[in-house]
Formats: sequence, structure tokens, C-alpha cells
Amino acid sequence: MSEEEIDKQVRELLRIVGLEGALQLMPEELSGGMHRRVAIARSLAMSDPKMFLYDEPTSGLDPVNADNICKLILELSRKGRGFIIVTHKVFDAMKVADRFMFLRDGMIIFDGGKKKLMNTTIPEIQLFMGELHPEFRSGA
Repeated sequence: MSEEEIDKQVRELLRIVGLEGALQLMPEELSGGMHRRVAIARSLAMSDPKMFLYDEPTSGLDPVNADNICKLILELSRKGRGFIIVTHKVFDAMKVADRFMFLRDGMIIFDGGKKKLMNTTIPEIQLFMGELHPEFRSGA
């Protein structure tokens, strides 16, 4: 690609991930959330993927940046890009996912939608869901 084509593509990818104003910043000047969005832009630039695997995409981020990452994941999915998210953050999972799977010892112990998840009787999942529903914390 010519320098002009590269510049045009970089600007478009930064626009897609909401970082058009960060073009001149050095890596050490980027926040954690900005680094995550740059990583997504890099994968878009390399292979134009149809699927993304996000491993703890909001881990360690403040609520605003975590929400920005969730919004970006949803925006990319609306444009035909599928995704799988590995996360321990119930709030973020509920923002972006329609289907949930839980593993224990390499075996699937739950596979279902939000309604099924909210009504589960599996103790380990109830404990996990305590972030959303305090009554789950007591095993009720």
C-alpha cells in the first residue's frame, strides 16, 4: 500500500474504534481502554475478521472505558462480526451477550439465554450471578 493508502486506512480504523483524535499519541500516552480499542483496530486491519475472541476485554478498566468497549463490541456485531467473550464480569456479559455458557472442569454445565441464566438453580452460577442479584449470594 502507498503511504497515502495506509494513512487513509489508519484514520478509518481509528474512527471505527472511536480514537480518531488519538492519531498523534504515543503508546505510553494511551489509557487502558484506548489500548484495547487499538488492539481491535489492529485485528481489523490485519485480516478483516468475521469473528472476534475477546479474552477479558474489560478487565482492569474503569466503568466508562468498560462500557465503551462493550459498545464497540456491539457495534461491530451489528455490522456482521460475531464474537465470543471470555469474562468474569457479569454486568459486561449481560450488556453484550444473548447466549451464555459456563464451564466446570472442561465440561459445559450451562448453555442458554438470559432468561434461563437468571432462573438457574446451579449453585456455582448462582454465586457468579450474585453480582446482579444479591439474593443469589446466599444460595437462595
